[in-house]
Amino acid sequence: MIQDAMSPADPSLCDMPKPGRLFSQQVQVDTVKYSVPHDYAGQVLDVRIVGEQLAILAGGDIVATHQRGARRNSFVTDPAHAPAGYEDTSLLWTRAYFLRQAEKVGPYTVQALTRLLDRLKIEAQGYRSCMNILGLGKGTNRSLLEHACRILCTQEPGRPISYTAIKHQITVVRSANAGRPSVQDPQWPGPGAAAEPPLGRRDTSGAHLGGIAEFSLDALRRPAGSGDVKGDGRA
Repeated sequence: MIQDAMSPADPSLCDMPKPGRLFSQQVQVDTVKYSVPHDYAGQVLDVRIVGEQLAILAGGDIVATHQRGARRNSFVTDPAHAPAGYEDTSLLWTRAYFLRQAEKVGPYTVQALTRLLDRLKIEAQGYRSCMNILGLGKGTNRSLLEHACRILCTQEPGRPISYTAIKHQITVVRSANAGRPSVQDPQWPGPGAAAEPPLGRRDTSGAHLGGIAEFSLDALRRPAGSGDVKGDGRA
């Protein structure tokens, strides 16, 4: 489902509920995702922001409260909202699964996914990003993905790893490669090869040409094949 709640220009003045729809037990407001009890997954809820406090309501009742997230694209999570047994990932995506897939791309892709998962309080929140990042390396794009991860992991070690950052870096690498001059040498004729005729002239030494009579009305009416071969010396 797609979150459709929007905060006003000045959230501190807001005391009216705004509609929000859940996605993976989270309501998204201004790129920040806030957790709610798992029993409300899939329902349309309201969001009320007063100052730095954010409240999530269902049918007019408050079901979750959070301090407003200060960082864009971040998660604000209350562990009490998770369902029982949520830490059991034996039947779900795991860190080990994504790192195994990353090994097929290269060591810097492994390092990038490791950094992404290490910075999350709840690791499972990064699994979707891991899947999307690995999707950038499908087909013939594996080398591009590994190159982008190498740049982010070595040249920008302080930059947080995210799907958006890697996708942007792939675009930069692809654009740089497209702007490079070709290194393919021109195909020059080898020693002893016949020289190409000058422009505007054609080599007709091996052609079978007819005179002007061949374009007469009688020649055009002549049945095909008749008179095409004359005295070539063959039996």
